[in-house]
Amino acid sequence: MRDTRKRSAIGRRGAIALICATLLSTGAQAADFYAGKQITLLVGSGTGGGYDTYARLFARHLPKHIPGNPNIIVQNLPAAGSLVVMNTLANSAPRDGLTIGAVQTHIGVEPLMGVTGPVENAKYDSRQMNWLFSAAKEIPVVVAWHSAPIKTFKDVMTTEMLVGSSGVATSDGVYPRVMNELVGTKFKIIDGYKDNPQMLIATESGEIMGRAGWFMSSLLSSQGAELKQGKHKILVQVSLEKHPLAGDAPLVTEFLSDPQKVEQLRFALSWLPMGRPYVAPPGVPADRLKILREAFVKTAQDPELLAEAAKMNLEISPLTGEEVQALITKLYATPKPVIERVRQIMVAK
Repeated sequence: MRDTRKRSAIGRRGAIALICATLLSTGAQAADFYAGKQITLLVGSGTGGGYDTYARLFARHLPKHIPGNPNIIVQNLPAAGSLVVMNTLANSAPRDGLTIGAVQTHIGVEPLMGVTGPVENAKYDSRQMNWLFSAAKEIPVVVAWHSAPIKTFKDVMTTEMLVGSSGVATSDGVYPRVMNELVGTKFKIIDGYKDNPQMLIATESGEIMGRAGWFMSSLLSSQGAELKQGKHKILVQVSLEKHPLAGDAPLVTEFLSDPQKVEQLRFALSWLPMGRPYVAPPGVPADRLKILREAFVKTAQDPELLAEAAKMNLEISPLTGEEVQALITKLYATPKPVIERVRQIMVAK
């Protein structure tokens, strides 16, 4: 009897030792995997804009926090509001942890909303994607150029305001439509601008009066000095919480009293905490996924990155990959009537 128990105990210890050895071996293999490799970071936006700026900042610092210190190259695919990048990652990109994406904020709910087009164009389920990280929360704001006739948000209730947009699914294309429908504003959206620099030129020339959905992080990074000089005026914050650098600009919710519209607006703003998301294809090995997620967190705490971000006026207010994954799951659980109503508002007519 004692011999049997002894052999059983020895067997258990042997099994545990084997499991530990296997885990150590697997971890070592994952750590070795990236040595001498190259990671491709697909950016679903044009060069010079906020998404691209954040992506290139992280691409400069991320390699030193990945075991093996792989090289990272950035490739811009600015089409369909990051939909091309997401479809590529979901369906054709290698699932080896060497291809990842920096995508626009709304893309996680695109299969629910169909903002860029029919929902079937989004050939992925966001819950099946491997969300790695988000670099910053986002707060869209309505901004008027100093010479525009619009001086307050209430002015937009009675006077048409021409605002620029770089695409129907971008924040400065979506949120003017949301405010027109729910708040009663009179934004006229001028689509077709390639990127942020083009819209700045159009604003300064008087072609448009400003933007309605400009992320504070992008505004501060590209026009921080001009904002301080009073060339840009923040009229309202399109969010559920105020940004500390947006002055006394009110929240858009202050102009709403209908409970149904408030619920719809809350959903329309609910994915903004994952303001600068990074994502990998489904099926990436768990050990490599863990390495990438941990590397992003370490990079966001890197003093060198933080110092560079401060010089560029880039905010770092991160969510972990696990937190982004949980937010996506929560968004998919939103009641269908709310999703459908917000979808009807956001989709360009």
